[in-house]
Amino acid sequence: MENKEQKYIIKNNKSFCLAHIFDCGQCFRWKKQEDGSYTGVFRNNILNVKKEKETIVFSGICDGDIKQIVEDYFDLKTDYETIKEHLSKIDNYLATSIEFGHGIRILNQDLWEMIISFIISANNNIPRIQKIIERISKEYGTPIIWKENTYYTFPTKEQISKASIEDLRNLGLGFRDKYVYETTKKIINNEINLDILKNTKDTKKIRDTLETLPRNRS
Repeated sequence: MENKEQKYIIKNNKSFCLAHIFDCGQCFRWKKQEDGSYTGVFRNNILNVKKEKETIVFSGICDGDIKQIVEDYFDLKTDYETIKEHLSKIDNYLATSIEFGHGIRILNQDLWEMIISFIISANNNIPRIQKIIERISKEYGTPIIWKENTYYTFPTKEQISKASIEDLRNLGLGFRDKYVYETTKKIINNEINLDILKNTKDTKKIRDTLETLPRNRS
């Protein structure tokens, strides 16, 4: 992994509010800093994102070119302003919702991490979800040091497969432990191929496949 710090700056992006993006419940590994910026770990990257007026500064260490990584993860090539303008004309409910969350962007997160995070989120709240995911990452993820702080990647399916149900329970997963365990085994055994799923265009087929994963059905 490239350990040299990189920086990328974008300007005049109205559809980019840090709190809307990171505190809405779509992601759980971004933490607000004292200066109002957010630092997060995703895939093999550690980034700090800071916004000053209409200028957004991304800095950190990345597994590749920071510009390409940021543009993909934050969906920067999608014109959110046009989308919001179109949707706001449908009815007042959508217009109000768009105004409330005007700065949100849908992050292109890792599918594996999303699946496990979704299981952990069942009957849970955001602070507790964040703590559980952080414990799992510290226990089974890969450490990365940046600015004298140690961060941990979200563990791969191979790394999590080393955990027993009891191991997961001890990390605070509660009743979710067996679902994480069984889902990991199902994917490790290639009963579901995540690479194929990511390239599937049929949303119904994707949904039907994901619904075969072990989950709480109550």
